[in-house]
Order: sequence, then C-alpha cells, then structure tokens
Amino acid sequence: MKRYGIALLVIAALLVGALGVLAQDDMPPATVQMGGNDDLGAFLVDANGMTLYLFTNDTPGVSNCAGDCATNWPPLMVGEEERATLAPGIPGVIGEIAREDGGRQVVYNGMPLYYFAQDAAAGDTTGQGRGDVWYVVTPPTVSVSENAELGYFLVGPNGMTLYLFTNDAEGVSNCSGDCAVNWPPLTVADAMNVTTQPGLVGEVGTITRDDGSIQVTYNGMPLYYWKDDMAPGDATGQGVGDVWYVVKPPTVSVGGNDELGEFVVGPNGMTLYMFFNDEPPVSNCYDRCAAAWPPLIVGAGETLTAGDGVTGTLGVSERTDGTYIVTLNDNPLYYWWDDNSPGESTGQGVGDVWYVMRPDGTIVGP
Repeated sequence: MKRYGIALLVIAALLVGALGVLAQDDMPPATVQMGGNDDLGAFLVDANGMTLYLFTNDTPGVSNCAGDCATNWPPLMVGEEERATLAPGIPGVIGEIAREDGGRQVVYNGMPLYYFAQDAAAGDTTGQGRGDVWYVVTPPTVSVSENAELGYFLVGPNGMTLYLFTNDAEGVSNCSGDCAVNWPPLTVADAMNVTTQPGLVGEVGTITRDDGSIQVTYNGMPLYYWKDDMAPGDATGQGVGDVWYVVKPPTVSVGGNDELGEFVVGPNGMTLYMFFNDEPPVSNCYDRCAAAWPPLIVGAGETLTAGDGVTGTLGVSERTDGTYIVTLNDNPLYYWWDDNSPGESTGQGVGDVWYVMRPDGTIVGP
C-alpha cells in the first residue's frame, strides 16, 4: 500500500508538472507542494523543496513561536498582497494568519508552517522530532476533495479518490484477491496513526483484514482506491458494477464556535455564509466575489444530505456558469477565503451583507 501511494504521488506530480508547462509558464509555483525523502516518505515542502514543519504547541490559527523560537524555526510567510496556494492534488485547506510580530504566515489545515534553520538543502529533515514538538507535515489519512462532476468526496493522503463497496458490511471487507488488486484498500501501518482533515464529519476507524493489514473505514465502511484513477481528482471508479461509489460526507452539517454558537458548515467543516445581495434562490456572486466567497457546489443531480441537527431545507440552484450551488431555506451558501480552519467565522458581517446561518435556516444577521 505504501508503494502504491508513493507511486501515485510521483505520477500525479509528473502530470501536474507537465500540465503546468503546457498551460502558463509564468504562473508562480504553489506556495506549498509535496516533497519527501527515503527516511520519512512524503511530506509538505515549499516552492523550493525545503521541508516544512508544524509545532504541536500551536493551535489552529495561532502561532506560539516568536522571538528566539522564530529565529530557529522561521515561519513560512507570504507578502501582504499574496495568497498562499496548495499544489494540485494535495488535500486540505491552505490559508494565512497575521503574526503578532508582523507579516502573514501560511497555515495548512489551520496549523502554522515553519522551516528549521539547520536544514541546508531540499530533502533535509533535521528538525523532525525536535523536542518532541516539531514534526514534518503530512496530509491526513482521510481528507475532503472535490471535482466539478461529483462535488465533494473523500480522498486518501495522496489525494486519490476513495471508494466504498456496497457488498461490504460495516466493519467487514469482502474485497480480497483479484478484487483487492483492482481496488487497493487504504491501509495504515498502525491504527493509532489514522488522522482526518479537521472538521470532517463522520467516524473514521480501522479494521483488520484477513491478510493482517489494517484498513481504514469511514462510518464503519472499508475504504479503497481504484487502479484506473491516475491523478488526484479522477473518479473513474464511480458506479463501476453498480457496487463501487465515491464516499461523500454530509453536504451540510452543524458546526459552531463560542462567539456565534451553532451554524452550518460544508463537507470540509468550513463555515458557510449567505449573501444579502442574492435573490433567493438565485446566486448573484460571480467573478471577484466568487473568488473571495467560493460557492458550495455539488454535482448535477447529486443527492444532498444533511448532518445531524440540520433542520432547514436543503436545495440547489443553477448558476449562470452551469454549476449548482447548495441552498438552505432557498439561500445560496458560500465559504469565505479568509477562514483558515473549522470554527472560524471571520466573514460574519463583512460589508453588512454576509452572515452565517443557523441549522434551522435562520440568519445570524444584524
């Protein structure tokens, strides 16, 4: 399984690189990319291949490393007018936070990113495990991704689409032999090492397969890759044999924070907002507006699901670009680009037109 994951990462990187050359030579490289070495496997690096670390004494959206700490562990920064970007195929959420000592630091899934001053070249990981608080950054075992056709679905740490097998039962895999060759199970070396993207709704666990390997499950159902998916975003296994399907988290779930209480969040756990300038159910947010306030999009004909506690009415509205935006009580739903981790609601009240919504569909407005 490890070889399969690393091989797919390499293939994806080559494809992304080739497409980049064919597209726009002047496009700047992504702020955060996938790198790695023989000792630790794949982990996150900057645009120059230098290793990135997280500090376990930080909390999502907050850096606790300043002064001498920041001298030894320089934060990954972006300019005042820049936006941090994540290389295609890497699952998760990228963003920036304002540091107390000035500037804007890049965060991944809410956690601030750093270099180690003693790393001299790409691939160096001399900071790994320092003080039992500094570690290289790897994508979670299970994350949320999306494509235009299917909307949101689960992916593995290599960004590749995950599937469930309807002939399985909760806690039981019925795919082995040739089946497991075509549908490689998502496995881990240790059940204690399973991680999930922050905010992911649903229970991620493990089972022990007949061959002794440890397979990851979502809400009890074993998870698999498909051999014919070649790059992140591919979902060619969808509907194969009428028994294989991508795995979807709830479309809208209940989240919240201490300041605002409960409000609705998307499949990735990020806060959702309504726009007073819409004409429900019609969305009026496009171009620059949609870049700052990305709509919650689903595939055409997709069945919407509400997480526990969501009592408002879900629906969809077709946008002028042919995509479908999710609505709650007819209000189109959007994310806000300055929210970096689940629970953040920095878009609340922006321009006196953007507001979060309660699970029953009421607006937390002025």
